[in-house]
Amino acid sequence: MTMSEQGYVQARKLSGAMRGLVAAALVGTLLAAGTTPAQAANKSKLTIYQHGKPVDAPPCAASATRTAVLMGGGVDVKEAYSWMISKMVLCDGRHGNFVVIRAGGNPSYDSFIYKLGQVASVQTVVVPTADAANNPDPALISLIRNASAIWLTGGDQGDYYNFWKGSLLERLVSEQVRTYSIPVGGTSAGMMILSEFNYIAYPNTINSFDALLDPYKTGSVTLKKDFWDNGTPFSPEYYWNNRTPFPPLLNTVTDSHFDARDRMGRLVTFLARVVRDGWADTAGARAIGVDQESALLMEYDASADPAADAAHYAARVVANPGVTGAAYVLSVGAGSNRIVEPGVPLTFTNVSVQKFPSSGGEQDYFINVDNGDMSSTNNGGSLY
Repeated sequence: MTMSEQGYVQARKLSGAMRGLVAAALVGTLLAAGTTPAQAANKSKLTIYQHGKPVDAPPCAASATRTAVLMGGGVDVKEAYSWMISKMVLCDGRHGNFVVIRAGGNPSYDSFIYKLGQVASVQTVVVPTADAANNPDPALISLIRNASAIWLTGGDQGDYYNFWKGSLLERLVSEQVRTYSIPVGGTSAGMMILSEFNYIAYPNTINSFDALLDPYKTGSVTLKKDFWDNGTPFSPEYYWNNRTPFPPLLNTVTDSHFDARDRMGRLVTFLARVVRDGWADTAGARAIGVDQESALLMEYDASADPAADAAHYAARVVANPGVTGAAYVLSVGAGSNRIVEPGVPLTFTNVSVQKFPSSGGEQDYFINVDNGDMSSTNNGGSLY
């Protein structure tokens, strides 16, 4: 379903064309909410909404830092959006466009985010099919090219992979983030598709117990490494630029709703698969889990060499009031012993865990899996 290179070039030429769809007729209920549908809603077609007055120009300069938000799902963390907005580059005193991308649903994020900081507009684009993701619509191209921040909503990461991989949309997003170092983020499925390696839960999802019993369970432990790889080397930096738009997530697999849905076992399994399948070496492989109602805020120098150790970045966790959530960074500890085979319960010792609670203070411990049974050196043996 990937567009031909010729088609992509043609699509880029359309980026300066008129955006008549943005001036589509108002719908009464949306008008009352201050949101304009740029295209009539259709479950199989591209649909664009806007709140505010979009800036009709790309960011005027690249940010000095790159930033990303990994949100664990559940009730959205307002502080994380405000932080993203604060990282958007001002152009001659004007604020930019915050763009929300989703595979289904409505523009509910628009007014919500618009109130959390100074932005020119919040625009939502619903891209529910591969055809829609490859649609060289001037409105879609303009929307992404003029984005000063991009957010991927929750939903089904299997849909994102099946609809968006190798598409014009995926290329536009990747290029915009790389070119201008704009803030990028996602919640739940949107978070899980941002890393280099992705668990797509397609056709079925899996829980920790079953993943530990069979790391290769057919139809359930479905890992992908090519979502951001469109197969066309656009520049000498292709090797880095097409593995993830946010380099600190190189060699990394992610998971959301972490503690609430007891996903430590399956994330340990994903990490074991990444190493066993040769996708990353033991020194560089990582896995990141984020709790519900919590967000990992990540930042690094935009001038840094993408080939450098991706573990060196600034990060902190924020959560909703009354919630003590955390992010967990897993890696392979020294002397780790692993048995990772189809149909055989997992053995994986010395899995290093760095826990970053929203309340502050890092906690370091190890997890060991012996023939599918998992234990922890954490206080009281807690996995979390």
